[in-house]
Amino acid sequence: MKTYIKLITASLFISFIFLTSCEEGILDKQPLSQLSTENFWTTPEDAELALAGVYNKANTWSNADHICEFDDNTDNGIDRKPNQSFLIYGNLNPSSSEVKNLWNNSYEEIAGCNYFLENIETIEDMDSGTKAEMIAEVRFLRAFAYFNMSQYWGGVPLVTKLLTMEESITINSSSKSDIVDFVLSELEAITNDLPVTRSSDQHGRIVRAAALGVKGRLLMAEERWGEAATAFKAVIDLGVHEIDPLYSELFNGKNEESSEIIFSRKYLAGEIANSTQLYYRPSVDGGWHHMNPFQSLVDAYLCTDGKTIEESELYDPQSPVVKDGVNYRDPRLLYTIFYPGISTINGRVYHGHPDSTSVIGDVFTYDAGMTGYCLQKYVDNGYTGDVYSSGVDIPIIRYAEILLSYLECKINEGTTIDQSLLDLTINAVRGREAVQMPSVTETDATKLMEILKRERRVELAWEGLRYWDLNRWGEATDKLSDKPMYGIKLTDDPDNYDRFPVGSNGHYFVFNLQYSSTDLPWPFPQDELDINTTLTQKDNWK
Repeated sequence: MKTYIKLITASLFISFIFLTSCEEGILDKQPLSQLSTENFWTTPEDAELALAGVYNKANTWSNADHICEFDDNTDNGIDRKPNQSFLIYGNLNPSSSEVKNLWNNSYEEIAGCNYFLENIETIEDMDSGTKAEMIAEVRFLRAFAYFNMSQYWGGVPLVTKLLTMEESITINSSSKSDIVDFVLSELEAITNDLPVTRSSDQHGRIVRAAALGVKGRLLMAEERWGEAATAFKAVIDLGVHEIDPLYSELFNGKNEESSEIIFSRKYLAGEIANSTQLYYRPSVDGGWHHMNPFQSLVDAYLCTDGKTIEESELYDPQSPVVKDGVNYRDPRLLYTIFYPGISTINGRVYHGHPDSTSVIGDVFTYDAGMTGYCLQKYVDNGYTGDVYSSGVDIPIIRYAEILLSYLECKINEGTTIDQSLLDLTINAVRGREAVQMPSVTETDATKLMEILKRERRVELAWEGLRYWDLNRWGEATDKLSDKPMYGIKLTDDPDNYDRFPVGSNGHYFVFNLQYSSTDLPWPFPQDELDINTTLTQKDNWK
């Protein structure tokens, strides 16, 4: 399973071709002066090694930190590090570290892709089909970077070749529509050169559904519903991806080759690793408890009768999840969130209440947490290895997202909804063996859309999509601007409770979200504007 990742490890020596100088603009980074093309680009083995180097470098938009932690900029939760939750803290500006890092790393990735594409053609003794496939993979990674940049910045400089110093400091920004057209044309051009499936020793390399999935994401963002639906339907029609009967194993390293996972960031413990098992696990098991779900997300999970906690007769506010030893909430709640007094890790019960003597360090502090809840998703409960060097992969696109997105497109396209469409999409997701939530039968488009929004929130929590869902639905301002957010319930008598701030319902008050509707598009980094005077700042940031 990890064979290809081992090749990436072996290719790390080539990664220095993508290193950049801190003194110049990021767009001037080119690797030609770093590595001799005469000595390297001669054999198919060189191409494979270089491809692995591109994969290794192309992790800005697919690494664990960005995908998982970006939900900490929404009403799903908050990171204990303010710089990771900078949007809801209201800290976005042209000098924000996150803005600079994502910008710089993106163009480093793009330079690496351009370097590969400009050199692979020099290898003559190479199977043409293999070469076309490798080129398609690299063009996909470059397109994926531009797709994400278009969502944050709108229009950005479109760089499709290695730049001279003069070109790098005088290049202007292309329009957002130009970036969108470029990404779509690239994905269209490469799709058929990508294999439908991969053998186990190539697991982690791009497959055809990944290109179709990114195409669908972009077309959805552009509200081109019919075209997006066509892209998602093409994934369905491939017939190779399906909803896995399991759920938590898709994220904790136990089922990384599931056919549900279309595109993932590959890791290998001790070599190309991440620190998710340290950052995300609760302090009771030696973790740093970075991710802190809000009560808002907890309340979004339905009861097992398919009704909301406001509607269901099953719901008991004194026993909000388990009653008489039976979990009566959507099983994904406990798969996603460590719930105080119920969830366990390595034989220890997770406690999030500040009055519990089992808490290591007071809750609502730097060490223990900010809401009383902790993220379960991505945590391997039985993990005993090096928490600083985990090999747990991070899914980027899953088949569940494809199905839910296809349904959303059909709703917005005005398609008449019938039971067969519901069973193909949302009910397939809800009906997985480990979840088994009641089937949806609602066919009214308006009502169904609200059901679908909730389903996306709970199914895809902490997969980096919530912020973009809210923006696509026109709900970001309402959900994220000056909204009070809460954690676990601390008291039934809020009027006479004074240990921690609580709301009228007795839940711990965390803070008011400070997202601004003027944030998008993001500002260009000030450092880049200082170097490249041809670039002008976004109008909403002047």
